Amino acid sequence: MPERNTTMINAYRLELEADGSLSNDKSFIRLPPPINPYILRFNIRAGSFASHRGILYTNYPIDGSEFDRNKFHSKRFPIEFTKPLNIDITIQRPGAFEFYVEYKELNSNLIKSSTKSHFVVDPLLHVGTRRRIFTPELISSEPTTPIPIDGLVIQSVLPKLLGRFSEWDTHMKAISDLGYNMIHFVPMQVRGESNSPYSIYDQLSFSNDLFEPEDRSKGPDEKIEIVKKTLNKIEHEYKLFSLSDVVWNHTASNCGWLQEHPEAGYNLINSPHLTPAFELDTALLEYSSNLSKLGFPTRMNNEQDLELIIEGVKEHVLNKIRLWEFYVIDVKEAVNEFKEALNKPWPSSRKDIDYSSLSFKEQAKLLADNALYFKGAFGQRFYKKINYESSISFILGLIESEIINKSIDDVGKTDANEDDEVSLGGLIIDEKSSTSAEKSISNKTDVEINGNEKEGIEKTNPVNLVEDKSGIKIEEKQKLEEKLDERSVLVDKFEKFINEINLPFYVLYDDDVIAILDNLWNRAKYLKLDPHGPKQGEIGRKVPIVERYFTRIPLNEITKKHPKGALAVVNNGWIWNANPLQDFASNGSFAYLRREVIVWGDCVKLRYGKSRDDSPWLWDHMTKYTVQLAKLFHGVRIDNCHSTPIHVAQYLLDEARRVRPDMYVVAELFTGSEETDIKFVRSIGINSLIREAMQAWDPRELSRLVHRHGGKPVGSMDTECLTSVSMCKDLDGESDVQCLVTPLSGSKPHALFMDCSHDNETPHQKRIAEDTLSNGALVAMSSCATGSVKGYDEVYPELVDLVKETRPYALYEKPLDIGIGRVKKVLQHLHTEMTLDGYIETHVHLENDYISVHRVHPHTHKGYLLIVHCAFSTNSSFISPIKLRGTRTELVFSTTLKVHSRKFTPRKDHLIGLSASLESLNGPNLRKISDDQGYYTEVTLPKEFPPGSVMLLKTWVDKQHNGLDEFLTSDVEEPFRELDLVDLNIVLHRCGGEENDVTPGHSVYNIPGYGDLPYCGLEGFMSVLSQVMKHNDLGHPFSSNLREGHWALDYVTNRLERYLEISPRLQKLINWYKERFDAIKTAPNFLIPKYFALVIKTAYEAATKRVLKQSSPFVYEGGPFIQSLALCSVQMYGTVLSTGLHPTKIGPSMAAGLPHFTYRHMRCWGRDVFISLRGLFITTGNFEAARRHIIGFASVLKHGLIPNLLDAARRPRYNCRDASWWFLQSIQEYCKFSPEGLEFLKTSVIRRFPKNDEFVEADDPLAYKYESTILEIIQEILERHAKGIHFKEWNAGPNLDHAMTEKGFQIDIQVDWGTGLLFGGNEFNCGTWMDKMGESEKAGNKGLPATPRNGAAVEIIGMLKSTLRWLTELSEKGHYPWKGVELGENRHIKFSEWNDLIQQSFEKCFYIPLDQVDDSKYELNTKSVNRRGIYKDTYKASNHYGDYQLRPNFPIAMVVAPELFDNQHALQALNTAREVLAGPLGMRSLDPKDWAYRGIYDNNNDSDDKSIAKGWNYHQGPEWLWCTGYFLRAYLYFDIRAGKGKESPHETIYDITQHLLPHRKIIETSPWAGLPELTNADGAECHHSCPTQAWSSATLLDLFDDIKKLEKTFK
Repeated sequence: MPERNTTMINAYRLELEADGSLSNDKSFIRLPPPINPYILRFNIRAGSFASHRGILYTNYPIDGSEFDRNKFHSKRFPIEFTKPLNIDITIQRPGAFEFYVEYKELNSNLIKSSTKSHFVVDPLLHVGTRRRIFTPELISSEPTTPIPIDGLVIQSVLPKLLGRFSEWDTHMKAISDLGYNMIHFVPMQVRGESNSPYSIYDQLSFSNDLFEPEDRSKGPDEKIEIVKKTLNKIEHEYKLFSLSDVVWNHTASNCGWLQEHPEAGYNLINSPHLTPAFELDTALLEYSSNLSKLGFPTRMNNEQDLELIIEGVKEHVLNKIRLWEFYVIDVKEAVNEFKEALNKPWPSSRKDIDYSSLSFKEQAKLLADNALYFKGAFGQRFYKKINYESSISFILGLIESEIINKSIDDVGKTDANEDDEVSLGGLIIDEKSSTSAEKSISNKTDVEINGNEKEGIEKTNPVNLVEDKSGIKIEEKQKLEEKLDERSVLVDKFEKFINEINLPFYVLYDDDVIAILDNLWNRAKYLKLDPHGPKQGEIGRKVPIVERYFTRIPLNEITKKHPKGALAVVNNGWIWNANPLQDFASNGSFAYLRREVIVWGDCVKLRYGKSRDDSPWLWDHMTKYTVQLAKLFHGVRIDNCHSTPIHVAQYLLDEARRVRPDMYVVAELFTGSEETDIKFVRSIGINSLIREAMQAWDPRELSRLVHRHGGKPVGSMDTECLTSVSMCKDLDGESDVQCLVTPLSGSKPHALFMDCSHDNETPHQKRIAEDTLSNGALVAMSSCATGSVKGYDEVYPELVDLVKETRPYALYEKPLDIGIGRVKKVLQHLHTEMTLDGYIETHVHLENDYISVHRVHPHTHKGYLLIVHCAFSTNSSFISPIKLRGTRTELVFSTTLKVHSRKFTPRKDHLIGLSASLESLNGPNLRKISDDQGYYTEVTLPKEFPPGSVMLLKTWVDKQHNGLDEFLTSDVEEPFRELDLVDLNIVLHRCGGEENDVTPGHSVYNIPGYGDLPYCGLEGFMSVLSQVMKHNDLGHPFSSNLREGHWALDYVTNRLERYLEISPRLQKLINWYKERFDAIKTAPNFLIPKYFALVIKTAYEAATKRVLKQSSPFVYEGGPFIQSLALCSVQMYGTVLSTGLHPTKIGPSMAAGLPHFTYRHMRCWGRDVFISLRGLFITTGNFEAARRHIIGFASVLKHGLIPNLLDAARRPRYNCRDASWWFLQSIQEYCKFSPEGLEFLKTSVIRRFPKNDEFVEADDPLAYKYESTILEIIQEILERHAKGIHFKEWNAGPNLDHAMTEKGFQIDIQVDWGTGLLFGGNEFNCGTWMDKMGESEKAGNKGLPATPRNGAAVEIIGMLKSTLRWLTELSEKGHYPWKGVELGENRHIKFSEWNDLIQQSFEKCFYIPLDQVDDSKYELNTKSVNRRGIYKDTYKASNHYGDYQLRPNFPIAMVVAPELFDNQHALQALNTAREVLAGPLGMRSLDPKDWAYRGIYDNNNDSDDKSIAKGWNYHQGPEWLWCTGYFLRAYLYFDIRAGKGKESPHETIYDITQHLLPHRKIIETSPWAGLPELTNADGAECHHSCPTQAWSSATLLDLFDDIKKLEKTFK
């Protein structure tokens, strides 16, 4: 992960989840080395839980202090309600760090904390600068070069085979020449008796065989100085880093300090649970020694011998040590102690148990649950005990239950002989159960109590029988009680229970015995018989059947002070498929007992415990060891990391990083799970995990490994396409500067990919020797750290034995001529160069046994192509000619590995490889060919290219593509400079219906295999490209479509050219696109997806920037959510030819929603326009659009009403009662917020219809004949409503509305002057927004509105009151020429009087009190009340129950006329609405408990269910988003006046912003980039809803505008 090359400060944005944690896909975050300091930006969304007084805590030392894992530094997130909240920290040091976020839970005093998350910063390694491989120039002009870990090339060596330090130079020079830049030394420390480098005798001393004879007697410090000088010379003279193994998990079994500190291992004192395993191990040793005496073979020749020996284990080992005693209760002891307990006073019998309902097995389990306890722990014999008092109580209760049940049964028998005696044993013993129990009990003793014993036991406690109510004779009870005196009954029952309780313990024991025998069989078979095993010979104490599991520390003067058990310490090893997070030697693990550990007999497992307190000497000793390595070496390789406790590794590496902060940490970690790998990597700070190419079993698996570690795909777009410019503090924290922000996604653990490790068999052993070249070449071309083991390049025939091998590595006069040296030199030098130069993109291709790897620079497009013929066998295969689109090539080399002889005679004096050499091959046939996609180079391999051959080609594209990225993103502001919002609607949006309306026959772009885009403009392309870029999804159907042809490029420009007639300003943008697309068309097709995405993203950002520049400060300064909502105003405001605001003039208009309401008469709705106008136009600053719509609708005022459907003023329809009031509310808002102010009221409007309300066509001479001012139009609406409106719709009938009945066309509106309330409608029409008319004849709802809401609708009353209040104020200030309205017959009412009438009557008419005691104060039909503490939806509707239905309409009245409401009543009603009506996104349109509630809307439903047929339930439960805005606006207003917000308005705002988190997510992820019209129940998607609706976004903009204004009062 090289740091990006830029003059700006780099910043990496880490987006947190709502609670401040990281998402699962970000479980591992890897950051680049701080070559230059950079910013890590922690980002949370406004409204998230963590934004509420959130504090970031991190142990990254942001104050520059020394790192302390347990010291967390804090930074507080800013208070912000609309913008993202960021905390920046400057990264200047590598390491592994943690962070978490604390925040205050809303509505409580609880402080919550996120889970701890991690990030790892790569180390920064500098080494002497080398020359390039193909030219003499230096890689860098600096004396040293920083090597990112992707550029590391590591060779593992065995120091003991290098000879003394003084003999290393020749080896070091050869290693450096081969292109390696780091040496991995297996442990150099003093080795134990096995001579294995990993069995360390003394961690703090280096092996004497590395020193000159005269230096071997020197002191430890002097020797360390010699080592230091040697490593410094290697670094500075040969430009090689050094890496050492660190071995934390074990020490040599003969290690001297174990005698002083046996507590450092797992012994029988600190780990008594291992005692059974030790006894088993000891018995196996004795058995091995005595095989001959026992008549068993002492040498295994076949599996029959093995069978005999393992069979003998049962008798001579397992039975001998009585292993079961560690598992079970001692029955004999328990029975004897139970008998003793019977001589003491008895406890009361248990009466709380229904014994009769339990089987004997269930009774035993219940007894065990109550009475079983442990005296000690596993590792002690018979540690399981039983509580006798509990047992007596339990058994007494059981016997009483059985006696009573038996007596009841006897009473019920009509033929029973009263003198018959029933055996008590027959009453209480489940013979079947007890028999099964006895089968498995090996130490069972029959207990009998004879008569003498009975006489000798004093009766101390009679059994208390429950009073019998079933008529049992007293005499019979007495007989039964006498039977209870036989104590043998209790003892016998107790014994049977103990045997039953023991059963599962014996099952566990049996399972462990099976495992022991199986594991002994398998291990002995491997050791003695398997062809690939060691084939051990004679069996005895020295070489037992299987390895010793324990080291027995000798008893001597040093060790005699320790307890005997402390001298038995367990050996280390590994387990197949083990859980690496569980210590297999710890208490709770049976691995050693079950013989599951593949043990290393020369290594004692070390016991660290949970902290230093558990083993202080060991922690201190290993700290010294680790720090010593850190001082000497550039990095460490954690041996056997999967067995290392994470807390131990953290502690030791923290200490090491104190002395070497840039330490490189690589680990041998094989957990079998990437998730578990990540837990180790992020917690410890592992930089690379070892991964091995020799583990691949065929070319396909090898290609998968190369692909996984190969880098990003060629043509990747996740970096260039996702970065953005932002502002941050400079690194001194003084001033604001620009920074380049890259979003962080989750990382995968980085690999050290090795062609062969010192644990792997060689290609000669696993495949064929020729694969040495092909396998090594593939690894060298991978985009990660790579490595090899010494001997691989020399084609060693077999794995070097780390333990037994003593021969030194051979020295060669010309080491590069040996084996594959010359190819390795080129590829490994090239590996580092490509990393430094930024060749981060890779394409891997597999065909048969051929693998090709193409490494490419993302900007210059220079590259190297490697083609290999794998040699898993001698079989040859073929490869088709390779096509390199738009790419030129040049051969670097073509060669094969020729193995001269597969027979190998090892040398006695030193190690050598097979007789093999590199042989040159012919180069490929290169042809330049052209087709309809441009030219390509065809690469055809030569006929002679056998398995084990490799070919390297240099590749490049035409010079004109160098720097193409910069050209594609240049000069973008100019073509957008003059575009207005209507132009930008064309550029950004336009759904298919709109496009086809203006340019017939054209629609959205279709992606084969994916489908139609939502929009024709940039937003449509970004709906796909944003995800393609984020996930770098070059396999997406759109990526394929772009590679296959230029259709998308042509579509973008062609569609804009078709708009030039109505939008000529688009010409500059068209030219800009063409220049860039013409350049892209000349590029290789594999680069087109990236380049197209870059152009579209650049244009999209410029377009949105231009929108914001024309927007209000509220939008421009708002956060991403506000800006996304504001972009919806551009979505909805555009020009179509089929409709507009005037019958003959073409111009833009607002669509109610997309894609269903886009053209002709269905586009522009009066109600929708004016509900949306404040949010979409006024808050965003588009006052021109707001003005045009007000004037456009004002011109068609008729009957005192604003039309529901405008139809471009051609044939508007006047069937809604509320649109006029939304219209007046919008005029009020426009005058309040627009620069024009009240002057707008003087604007003249030419009227569409004659004064007599007669309908005339738009071209009729009577049309557009007179003018009115906006003032006059307002007055006309008020007077017409005050006098009453009564008419039948023009053109009433099926041509106007196919579903409506004749009565529905009748419009009636009038005022009740007793209350001032406005009434209207009837049961056959629906004049408010809840306007669903039934359409199903089949179901019987045709012509019937589901929600007529006639009477006085609450929101209309609110808007009427708002208008009256406003006009009263205007009139008093002289801005409105009328004081009131004429009612006729010389009657007149002032606005103030009408206003007061409503004020006085509203609560009385609409409120439903919380307490029915207050009912008399309000107008109520108590029989219809189903919820209290709410406001009615209507008043005096024809269906009285409708008044009392809880719906989300009353908050509208609260927003526009809050003065109508009692504050406490209002807040109570809002809280109820929140609890009952608020869904995840929208407000339920009806109380879910209402009989009419139907939450799922399906307009296609053709059933006979009247309630849902043809979507009749449109407003009977589905959740409408626009209502959420009004609900939250009302909640904001009243909560800060009567709720918790009264003391802390911030709490109310936080509450609201958290409520909107789902809305943020929807608008970010929806392809339509908007909020839907509605959802089905509980937020489920509704497929019949518009995916983006004008009023859904508008009302949230209204809400945020309220919040912004409230924020200003805080400040």
